Amino acid sequence: MPNVPRRPIEPHTRWRTQVALVPVSATVFTTPEKFVHVIDGASIALFCNGQRLESGIGNDFTVSEGGGPGSGFDTVTLLFVSEPSDKFRADYFVF
Repeated sequence: MPNVPRRPIEPHTRWRTQVALVPVSATVFTTPEKFVHVIDGASIALFCNGQRLESGIGNDFTVSEGGGPGSGFDTVTLLFVSEPSDKFRADYFVF
């Protein structure tokens, strides 16, 4: 197979990976940037200690717009209480 140069990842891409969340409480976290959320479509992928969590009511977490409707999604609410040693990371698209 010929050595084909790969296209470098552009620094201005809208895709963010393994972003550390900012804790507000043991159940509420925020992202450093607002992320795209489409019901039954593109949204945030959340990981706790490397394990992917399930989004949606009755699952592991829900998402919301911290500044109210129309302000942009930036808040994750866990449906369980996290431990101080838990590490939360997220993958998402930004606006």
